[in-house]
Amino acid sequence: MILDLYARLEKRNWLQLAWAPLLAVLACICFVLGTTAGHAAGLRFTETTGRAVILDSAMEQEARMLALEDALYLAALEGGAKINGFSAVMSDTTLEDHFVVRPASRILDYNITNEVIDGQHYEVSIRAAIGHLPRGNCLHRRAVNATVFSPRVTVGKNVPAAVSPMAVDVMNNVAMTIRRHEGVNASLATDVALDPSRLSRINDNFDYAALTKGVVRVQRGDFAIVPEIILAGQRAGNALGRRDEVTMHLKLHVLAGQSYAPVDRFEATQVLTTGQRSVSRIFNVIKQPRRPALLDALNAPVAGLVNKMITDLQCRPLTATLSLTDGKLTVPVGSYHGMRQNALAVASGTDTPWQIMRVTGVDPMSSTLTPLNARRDPMSLVGRTVEFMEDVE
Repeated sequence: MILDLYARLEKRNWLQLAWAPLLAVLACICFVLGTTAGHAAGLRFTETTGRAVILDSAMEQEARMLALEDALYLAALEGGAKINGFSAVMSDTTLEDHFVVRPASRILDYNITNEVIDGQHYEVSIRAAIGHLPRGNCLHRRAVNATVFSPRVTVGKNVPAAVSPMAVDVMNNVAMTIRRHEGVNASLATDVALDPSRLSRINDNFDYAALTKGVVRVQRGDFAIVPEIILAGQRAGNALGRRDEVTMHLKLHVLAGQSYAPVDRFEATQVLTTGQRSVSRIFNVIKQPRRPALLDALNAPVAGLVNKMITDLQCRPLTATLSLTDGKLTVPVGSYHGMRQNALAVASGTDTPWQIMRVTGVDPMSSTLTPLNARRDPMSLVGRTVEFMEDVE
């Protein structure tokens, strides 16, 4: 009997070991699905109806506000609830339980879709945006249009003569790397120095240079990129052996189109040895790096820096300023900038935390937006900056 018991236990252990990989896979799948569901629930729309009793005909407006409050409370509960409670012992030894139910989500914006009086009740139906704004993550890769202008090159006096011309080679590599990157639509204007102050002063219709040679301007929603390289030479080491070094500071200045306001700056630093100064002349000659090796060392950080810049610009939310055109809210960005039909836009609110809008019309260089709350005066939104988000059903 004991042997039979051991045999059954051993068989059970083997079955547990056989089930372990399957259980691990199922646990991973549940974790991934749970994480995805939590992310998708960041912002969503819901429709609820609130009711209130009309105690008197003179209190109809008060009943309307109570019904609206009830609808908003139900909408907030759609995003989950936090329940707190406690028990209290009364003087007659009876036990009473108390519960407090609070919404776990917040209402970002809402629109009243229907109001009706049903007998002695006032009903208000709303469509509300609940949850939180999906910020901080790269929700989708937007189209990036950029113009690369003439680079800024600074070479220190201590930089070896063999290394100085390489600064131009590195800048050419930067421009071509940006142009070849699949995440950006880049145009090269490397023979034009960007001068925002001059662009703001001249009128292309009356300026001689603009009429004869043309002027490169960057449209709103696009980016201007100005590469910069700084080479500085120095000596390092100790009494036993010294070496000549060159430090390269590579910078990519990103400016906003039309306004040419600074958006961001991406930097990389590379230090390379250009020569040895030991007591052995033969050792110095052997350790002298060749020109191709020096150029490869200078170009080493280019690809990573360009990829970092473009990835950041792709994930940067698209923003624009609202204006009123023929009674409709419009923004000067369109399909050329990656705008899509039904995309969501958000602006700071007044009576609600945020103003939620949806893109209802897309042209190549402009888009039309409609607020979630159709009763809101469009003039109250003119001049506000809106930020576009991922589509939400």
